[in-house]
Amino acid sequence: MSQPRLGFCNPGPTASGAQQELVGAIGGSVTFPLTHSLDRIDSIIWFFGSTTLITIQPTMTNKPDTVIVTKNHNKGRLGFSHGNYSLKLSKLSKNDSGAYSVQIHSPSLQEPFVQEYGLRVYEHLSKPKITLGLKRNKNGTCVTNLTCFLERGGEDVTYSWKTLGKTSNESHNDSVLPITWTLREKDMTFICMARNPISSNSSNPIFVRKLCEGDCPSPFSRSLQSREQCLL
Repeated sequence: MSQPRLGFCNPGPTASGAQQELVGAIGGSVTFPLTHSLDRIDSIIWFFGSTTLITIQPTMTNKPDTVIVTKNHNKGRLGFSHGNYSLKLSKLSKNDSGAYSVQIHSPSLQEPFVQEYGLRVYEHLSKPKITLGLKRNKNGTCVTNLTCFLERGGEDVTYSWKTLGKTSNESHNDSVLPITWTLREKDMTFICMARNPISSNSSNPIFVRKLCEGDCPSPFSRSLQSREQCLL
């Protein structure tokens, strides 16, 4: 009676640390930091998803390392540090967002050393625009709201408002700012600030007295978003 064969499964490379999250700007560059203590290295392979970006085979002499860049369009975009082989990616675009990893193959390791990364590429924010919501004036009190928005670059954006003119300056964290103002009060100024992980920008100042006493006057124009809103 034949004995059953035992099957052994070689485990694949395991991550050597938590995934590192990086951010970059369109047209800019980002460096994927690589830290290790290996003296002897056969090869370093950088991946974008499952696609090989660059393979580096270090030499133990003064000769240049062997470097293979897989895609021709990346040859002018990829570089690395000769000390620890951290990868630098230049001329970033939105398409570069995604998962990256590196494998270090060494004769002193049974399995490759692996580090994983996540990259998000963002646009620099344009100047925020502001719309005035439906306005009600009753008994000298103006009630309305201001909405802050971006025409482009609106991914992972947070909005905040700065109110100037009160006894103490106030802030409000939201894209919509509710306003209640009476003619007896002193004038106030509102500024919207938009931020994403790589940039920030501020709107032109909005003066509440002009806002509440006017009725979408020039240079106001109708917003395309709503007939009940004015684009300031």
